[in-house]
Amino acid sequence: MNEQAYRAASEHAVYLDRSSAGCIEITGRDRLVLINRLSTNAVLNLALGTGQITVLTTNIGRIIDLITVFAIDDDTIWVITSANRGAQLTTYFGRNKFYGDQFKVRDVTESVHQMRVYGSQATAMLERLTSQSLEHVGLWQHLSAEIDGCPVRLARIRPMRGAGWAIFADLAAADALCEAFDDANAALLDRPTYHTLRVEAGYPALNELNEEFIPLEANLWDAVSFNKGCYIGQEIIARMDSRGRLAKKLQGLGLSGAVEVPATLTKNGQDAGTLTSVVWSPALNQYIGLGYVRTGHELGSELTIGEQQATVVELPFIAQTEPTTVE
Repeated sequence: MNEQAYRAASEHAVYLDRSSAGCIEITGRDRLVLINRLSTNAVLNLALGTGQITVLTTNIGRIIDLITVFAIDDDTIWVITSANRGAQLTTYFGRNKFYGDQFKVRDVTESVHQMRVYGSQATAMLERLTSQSLEHVGLWQHLSAEIDGCPVRLARIRPMRGAGWAIFADLAAADALCEAFDDANAALLDRPTYHTLRVEAGYPALNELNEEFIPLEANLWDAVSFNKGCYIGQEIIARMDSRGRLAKKLQGLGLSGAVEVPATLTKNGQDAGTLTSVVWSPALNQYIGLGYVRTGHELGSELTIGEQQATVVELPFIAQTEPTTVE
């Protein structure tokens, strides 16, 4: 982990390349109809300049991918996927075209440069670089701007250590954007440090977002609508909600020492869940992790992982400042 980048997230701003995340362009009349019938959230009425997270699920409600949908113009949406999922999900969307549907799907991952900016001063830094006021931009909203003469699209995303922004630009702008952030004293965020900040914030990653779990177990309640009508996997997810009891839930775990993941959590010799992520937190001065803990093991429960102990704790480990939301 890079200690300088870790401190910079709290004191100023950090940035990282996320061009491995898929970017899928969908155009045509039924572009939102497609996403609405395949995923958990209501996206039919996305206005220009807005976005929404939603989950693609299997017919038994298991997670295929957590995606973000942005309404780009009157005929275009972008679907941002997890790392290296662009080609796979482009095929998946095309395979789900019904008779009479009007939409076209194109994987534009290779032509869109993606970056993420986080930190306590991230918004202020971007305001200086773009000469625009950004405080009014709500969660998942986005707008066009320029940084060092390069056209970009800025989108407010979940915060880490103060704020979170996704930046989309042409590939040719990559070096210029990095130079602009370096000149603004933002620190380059390496992957280990990013994952430390992610776990401290309680955000799931690919190892927590797969077909072993359903969205409610992953705490993705804000990515699920219970009023939108039918979608793939709806029956299972609605049933788990109506019963008010999940088999397991993504929880924070304070650890007595380092553990390799995945690892089985136990209580009195019985299976209590699975540890999925582990990092060292300098702010908390201990190893911490995320894991799917079986229902019944409440906050404060003491579990075992081999020779190490794990205490179930509330998420997030460190509070993240929420972005301004426009009513």
